[in-house]
Amino acid sequence: MKITRSIHSIEGLDHLQGASLFVHFVEEGPHDLTLVDTCFPAQVPKLEIGFRDEGHDLGDVKRLILTHVHADHILAANEVRKISGAEIYSHWAEADYLRKDPPYHGPPTPQMLQNLFAKSGMTMEEAAKKFGNLDPEPVTVDRKLRDGDSVGRLKVIHTPGHTPGHISLFSEEERTIIGGDCLLKSVMGVNGLFLPPPWISIDPVAAAISVRRLAQFNFDKLLLAHQDFPVLEDAKSEVERVASMPLIHTS
Repeated sequence: MKITRSIHSIEGLDHLQGASLFVHFVEEGPHDLTLVDTCFPAQVPKLEIGFRDEGHDLGDVKRLILTHVHADHILAANEVRKISGAEIYSHWAEADYLRKDPPYHGPPTPQMLQNLFAKSGMTMEEAAKKFGNLDPEPVTVDRKLRDGDSVGRLKVIHTPGHTPGHISLFSEEERTIIGGDCLLKSVMGVNGLFLPPPWISIDPVAAAISVRRLAQFNFDKLLLAHQDFPVLEDAKSEVERVASMPLIHTS
């Protein structure tokens, strides 16, 4: 769907336990797109259909920003680069993890993922058949980002906690934040906006502080990777509500 004049969302990409994965892209100019995050490898054909439905082509992607190192956001990064020739961007603190030197050992662990698939009634072999190779291959980052950097129309906000170098992206012009996994909305059996639970975040306290920081920006719309639908009205108040909650997430 078209969210603002230049920002689009693609929904309907498969995820664990039947949840959807949303990716977002920004029009910088004709045949000039910035894509935020990717998907599981087997979902790339759906991603291509999503681009065509919005009047674009995956080959129009010139920049790919990875918000964080978790597999569901990066597994198709090399495939997208192969198709489009896009440069890959991430926060500097995640670049070595993306290159798998060293490998990232933060949550969720392989055992946690195996448990999730089991709850969905799938073995790891069945999950790999549905989603593609679940072991991330090394991803080389072309540009290492820092807090306050700009990529096209988007400003980088370092929002650590879910992972060490998690970033969110802010379009001041269109008063929209693309938040990656800094927050989740109406997934995992929880209604409304909420912090990712501790079992999938390396530092839950830092994650809560990052949301408090996001609440300081002036924005109307919030786009997340895992949501039922975007927050398109009064998003700042919704984020402020979550930011006002106790720092330790107890659920």
